[in-house]
Amino acid sequence: METSETTYWEPAFIIRNVLDWNGDFPDILAKSTPKYAAIVINQPIEDQYVLKTILAGGILTTLIVFADGAANHVNDLKLTESEEQGLIPNFICGDLDSIRPEVKAYYEKKGTKIIQNPDQYSSDLTKSLKCINNDPKLPLHVVIIGGIGGRFDQGFSQLHHLYTASKDSSLPNSQIFLVNPQSICFLLMKGMNRITAPLGPGLFAENVGIIPIARPSVITTKGLEWDVTDWYTEFGGQMSTSNHIKSDTIEIDTSERVLFTMELDQSRAE
Repeated sequence: METSETTYWEPAFIIRNVLDWNGDFPDILAKSTPKYAAIVINQPIEDQYVLKTILAGGILTTLIVFADGAANHVNDLKLTESEEQGLIPNFICGDLDSIRPEVKAYYEKKGTKIIQNPDQYSSDLTKSLKCINNDPKLPLHVVIIGGIGGRFDQGFSQLHHLYTASKDSSLPNSQIFLVNPQSICFLLMKGMNRITAPLGPGLFAENVGIIPIARPSVITTKGLEWDVTDWYTEFGGQMSTSNHIKSDTIEIDTSERVLFTMELDQSRAE
C-alpha cells in the first residue's frame, strides 16, 4: 500500500459510532465511509466498552474474526442476548489449540465458519489476516482489538504485521489499526499523512507519539504542540513521544514508515 499521494486516516470512525457523534468532523470524514474488518486477538478483554463500541456499535464493521482463543474470552463475558448482537464472528481462525470445544460448538450453531490452519510457522493473527484477505468483501480496513497487549513478544509480532502486510500478498493490503483500552496505533505511509484527531469523551486524549520502529526517518508535522520541520528521528536518538494534539487534523510528512500512536479518552460519551 505504498503511495506518494496523501494518505487519509480516520481513526475516529473506529472508536465511535459516527451516528452517535453530535460534533462536526473535518470535511474529509464527510467524503468517505470506510468499512472495517475487526479481529479480536487472544488476550483477556480488559474493557468491554472498546469491544462493544467497535463491534456491537459498528455500523462500519462488516466482517468479524476471532483469532482462536479470543472466542473463549468473548464467550466468558456472559453477555445478554441483546448485548451479544453484533458480537457473533463471521469466522474463527487459527490452529484451534486454544478454543474450548463447547465454545467452538456454540459459535458453530450461531453460523460462524471455523477455519483451522495448522501451520506452526505463522501466528493466529497471521491466519486471521489471511482469512480476511480471502473474503470477497475486500477492500476493508482492519482493526485488531487487543493489540499491543499481553506478552512483549506478541506485541512486537503485531507491530511486525503492520510492516509486512503491505509486502505480503496473502495479507490484506489496507490500513491496519491496533486498538487496546488505552490507545490506538497504526503505521503511517511514506509521504504526507493526514489524520483526523477530534478530542473529547469517547474519542481522543491529547497524547500522541511518532515512533521510527524499522529505520530512521525525517518528519515534518503540523497540528501538534511541538511541531517539527525536516526533523531526523531514530531509536537511540531523538523521538517525538508524549506530544500533544492541537488541531482536529494532524499532518505528518515522513521519509519512512513510522508508527503513530494516539491515546484514547478514558471518559465515556453519554
